[in-house]
Amino acid sequence: MINKLTKKQIILALISGAAVGFINGFLGAGGGMLVVPLLRLIFKQNPKVAHSTAVLVILPVCVVSSIVYLISKQINFSVLWPVAIGVFAGGLIGTFLLAKLKSNVITLLFSFIMIGAGVFIIIKCFV
Repeated sequence: MINKLTKKQIILALISGAAVGFINGFLGAGGGMLVVPLLRLIFKQNPKVAHSTAVLVILPVCVVSSIVYLISKQINFSVLWPVAIGVFAGGLIGTFLLAKLKSNVITLLFSFIMIGAGVFIIIKCFV
């Protein structure tokens, strides 16, 4: 699925990629919730391609951020391993489910998850 990119797309990808990398490194968030909409908007990717590409796009910044946080001793290891095992298992299940679901279902689920996460964070700020 290789398409020739326009100069505008390349510039938008560089700028938005830098913004996503900053947000991911600074807040530990932003990978999928920002990259997926950007891939859909800038590159007109279908949901399945956007979601699977987003996972690979955020991998390098996650590795770099993890190394920095390890060096600065900002990791809670008692939580790390149980959560990591759960994330790994859930990631495998999600990967296979992504291939099976229709694009409109994926978009709807993604939207509900993003809205739910936003509401949760807002509530936690004020409670």
